[in-house]
Amino acid sequence: MVCRLIRGLACRLVSHPVVLLVLLTAMCGVSAAQVALDPTPPSRAQVLQLMSAMGVQQSLDASLKSTQNKLKNAARASFLKKYPEADAATVKKLDDVFDTTPLFGFESLTEPLVAAYQKNLSATDVQAGIDFYNSEPGKRLLAKLPAIQREANETGGKLVQEKLAAYSEELERKLAAFQAEMDKNAQPDEKSKAADGKSNPTDQKSK
Repeated sequence: MVCRLIRGLACRLVSHPVVLLVLLTAMCGVSAAQVALDPTPPSRAQVLQLMSAMGVQQSLDASLKSTQNKLKNAARASFLKKYPEADAATVKKLDDVFDTTPLFGFESLTEPLVAAYQKNLSATDVQAGIDFYNSEPGKRLLAKLPAIQREANETGGKLVQEKLAAYSEELERKLAAFQAEMDKNAQPDEKSKAADGKSNPTDQKSK
């Protein structure tokens, strides 16, 4: 059970494309920009410009739409499982019903994201990030990120899972040994209790 939980967690941590993209780009840009000590917070427009230059907006939009389409497809599949005889016209009506709930994207998440950037970065930091990601090195970094992500998922993800599996197995081994030691130490007490129980009737009779 422990192994399965840890492996599942490892898979989720190393395979989420949007999280990985945001972390990588944020670390690269902010680490270079935080040398500035300007306390002035960035404007909303500045933050949006930075997120656009970093590709965060585009990636988040794509991920959100993909996830919502998967949910829609799952709901359609559930309907067809219950009504396998449904014809194409009925399925089209169902899709029309689904489409009355529009997909949401980056714009609906803008305010809390902007607030987080404004809280943690200065205007100088954000401008430095904008300048970097609009520069040729910054553009090359963003262009290479998909390949880096794929390789990280394939090699780094596999290594993380192997190490976590070995770690969980070692924990289980030590837990078993610890429990065996606890049981061993508890046995003399149980024997003495049993002996006391046997002696009690004699003591009662003597009384």
